[in-house]
Amino acid sequence: MVHLSCSIRCTRIILFILNILFLIFGFTLLGFGIYVQVSKKFDIALSEHINTKIIGGSALKWVGIIMIIVAVFTILLSAFGCLGAVFKNRVFLYLYAAILSLLIITELATFIITLTYRVRTRDSYYSAFRELFIEIYSNNHTDLKYVIEDIEREFRCCGINNVTDYYKHNYTVPVACYQDQDFDKSIFDQGCANVVIQWLWKQFPIIGSVLGSILLIEIFGIISSIALSTAISHSSYSEIYK
Repeated sequence: MVHLSCSIRCTRIILFILNILFLIFGFTLLGFGIYVQVSKKFDIALSEHINTKIIGGSALKWVGIIMIIVAVFTILLSAFGCLGAVFKNRVFLYLYAAILSLLIITELATFIITLTYRVRTRDSYYSAFRELFIEIYSNNHTDLKYVIEDIEREFRCCGINNVTDYYKHNYTVPVACYQDQDFDKSIFDQGCANVVIQWLWKQFPIIGSVLGSILLIEIFGIISSIALSTAISHSSYSEIYK
């Protein structure tokens, strides 16, 4: 039964290392989740007035929250997994594997939402921004102009495609379109729709990569915990606690 005792020790070490990685990735995911929630650019780019016009916009707002929840569970679960590995408790290990499986399903759903709505956001953001722009300026919604101007100011852009969107509709070019918010300086030459789309397009792969990395490690965690539990069940008391 020496090989079983050796396998238990090896699996414990692997499981312990994996849980350290869980902890690191958990904090990384927590950081990204908080970033998505508090990021001024995300908040402005996906403001409620634009968000309602984007296909899947409401789902995108939940990505940050889900990431934070998953991150907290990942951090707590990593500690739980370490305890199971240290004390070689089969109940802990099986429970750890079960919770980890549920966590993987949640993360997989978030991962799919992130990648799926990345394309949908790109395809629908332009029309949503254009619709909102014309709606605000055609009806002179002065109380909503800040939505467009915040985007122009934050992303250093102007209009839908460029400043000509203001000219051809006879709208006054806002100060938000000017460098350093100064009418005496040059106007931003890029349109906001494409600038925001490009920025969002770059953010989603980062989030998806973090989630994907955690998923892979967690799958190995499930395999290791089940392997350790199986090895323990086939070992005697003295072999387990060597």
